[in-house]
Amino acid sequence: MTLHNWSRLSAGALVAFLALTSAACTPSEPEPTKSTTTQSVGPASSSPTTATPTVDPEIAAAEDAILQAYRGYWATKVAILADPVAEPGTELETYAVDTALTDVYSTVLSYRSAGIKMIGEPVLHPEVTDIVPGAEGTATITDCVDVADWQPVYRDSGDSAAAPGQATDVLRISTAYFYDGRWTIRTSVVDRETPC
Repeated sequence: MTLHNWSRLSAGALVAFLALTSAACTPSEPEPTKSTTTQSVGPASSSPTTATPTVDPEIAAAEDAILQAYRGYWATKVAILADPVAEPGTELETYAVDTALTDVYSTVLSYRSAGIKMIGEPVLHPEVTDIVPGAEGTATITDCVDVADWQPVYRDSGDSAAAPGQATDVLRISTAYFYDGRWTIRTSVVDRETPC
């Protein structure tokens, strides 16, 4: 084989080799371009979203039951003090235990002897905190009680029996206690040092 033939053969082999390697490196269909933008995990939104805290169903159920007991305690207390001469019955015991119960009965005896009754109704704004659910559950209730329309008067004359200069918004701290299969109010005291 002459050098000339060898050159032609080498040139042809080189062209064939380049064609094959070029075909192998070139995809038959263009690949899609990858996006350089970053995507957040989760649903797309035009504005930033804030994670919604989940509420423990047991805590939520306890809070509802505590508020029902608290409002029942107040409704019964208001009814009893509107007519302290009448025997109070046992309804208050559904909602109150310990000092919350005995404090109302002590007030009844005091009002009877002084000839006082309460007229009107208070406005409640209770907030429940520190809930510990369960068989021996406890909680705290903070309430700024508006007593402007719930005032003591003398039964016979209707004159005011309120001490002068008394605040009409009173901070009351109560404790709830899970007792005998239900939430009850255990203590309820006025905090005269803290304004509300």
